[in-house]
Amino acid sequence: MAARSKIIISGKEPIGDRDFSALEEDDESTAEELHALVELEKSDFISLDEYLKRRGIE
Repeated sequence: MAARSKIIISGKEPIGDRDFSALEEDDESTAEELHALVELEKSDFISLDEYLKRRGIE
């Protein structure tokens, strides 16, 4: 998943399409890729109750 950052832009210069295209990220995951990852990792998921039990938390 791609991380998001805050960007501060000076109010002195106008913002153009070229500026926005420079900010685009190429490696964002698609919904299909995320669903495939969830299916792959599904067997490793445990419930919150099971997690608490393993950690000895009541």
